[in-house]
Amino acid sequence: MNKKYLLAIICCCLYIGACTGTANAFGAFIVPLSQQMGALRGTVSLASTIYGIVSGLCAPLMLWAVRKFPLRFVMLVTAICSSLLTCSFAFMDNVYLYLFTNVFKGVLNSIFSSTIIIFVIGNWFKDYRSSISALALGFSGIARALYSPLFSHVITAYGLKAGFFTMAFFQFVLVLPAFLFLTLTPEEKKLKPFTSSSAKDKGSKKESLRPLPYKVNDPVFYALCAVSILMALLIHINSHLNGFAQSLGKTELGPLLVSSIMLGNLFFKFIAGIICDRFGDEYGAAFGCISAIFGCVIMLISENDIVLLIGSFILGTAYGNQITTSALIRHVYGNKQYADVFAAQSVPYGIMYFGSMIFGYIYDFTGSYRPCFEVGMILQVIALLLSIYILNVHRRYRKSLRDDT
Repeated sequence: MNKKYLLAIICCCLYIGACTGTANAFGAFIVPLSQQMGALRGTVSLASTIYGIVSGLCAPLMLWAVRKFPLRFVMLVTAICSSLLTCSFAFMDNVYLYLFTNVFKGVLNSIFSSTIIIFVIGNWFKDYRSSISALALGFSGIARALYSPLFSHVITAYGLKAGFFTMAFFQFVLVLPAFLFLTLTPEEKKLKPFTSSSAKDKGSKKESLRPLPYKVNDPVFYALCAVSILMALLIHINSHLNGFAQSLGKTELGPLLVSSIMLGNLFFKFIAGIICDRFGDEYGAAFGCISAIFGCVIMLISENDIVLLIGSFILGTAYGNQITTSALIRHVYGNKQYADVFAAQSVPYGIMYFGSMIFGYIYDFTGSYRPCFEVGMILQVIALLLSIYILNVHRRYRKSLRDDT
């Protein structure tokens, strides 16, 4: 692989570390921020739901921005604005003002996010794009593992303001390599999209053959949005694993379950990417749903510590939904329509940010975490059936075109 393609991958990973990585590590700020504002931790945590939903609603802004302005300009401006907004949090002592400013954070996050990297990778790489996307997105988990103890140490040693300034520093500095090198398409650097002579001539190579026409009012598009949301909702079971362990009388197991699901996050992103590249983009969603169902079953039927850790690890497959959804869109709608379809499905995707609240209320009303895993299993079964429906419609459409010719 040409070193310029390797450099592009490194820039994508660092960019993910700047936006998604820092966002994932925000948990280190919740307690000190609630103390500074004299507010409940739940109220402070509501900010993530607000900016997540706003980010989803404003998703088409990213598509508009990269089509209207050079990619490096978009990256630099959003990085600067995000860094300044993060610095402003250090001086806030009113929780309602903080929640309000997270509306602006949501608007920025619709552009300053991993989505822009998925588009870049899709343009730069014809082969192994799902595996490379998995590598880049997996870097958010690595960044979180590094950021969380770093931010916690800075806050403890130097105060909350220093913590926010440190976060803002990474949000800006890690974007600079992408700003200096990356372009939306390789042609802007007089390169061609990367292809490998050893890649299997199937799966991703079939994606451009007879794509389904994109229509917002098409049931297939609604089914696609539902698959994306249902798979992503299960991610939020992570925030209840400590409570689940306590309900079993295994308080010390909680943090290990959280660590296990995050390891599964990294592992299954790579596995999902390999499956999409090796066997075909249409198989990624099915793999994700079946694996998640298996993970839920394990959590339901066992109370053995080792088995529960394995089940939690398998539940990490839910984090690969962005990769499998992207692959499914490319397979069904093709490259030319990919950007429009992905941006459109990102609007209702914000519903997934209610996941933690949904699982929390399930426990509140039932007094048990078992129904959470049962509901999670049902969600994945529905997502699996909908993905089969989408592929069947696409298959019939391709067959009808062949019959016409």
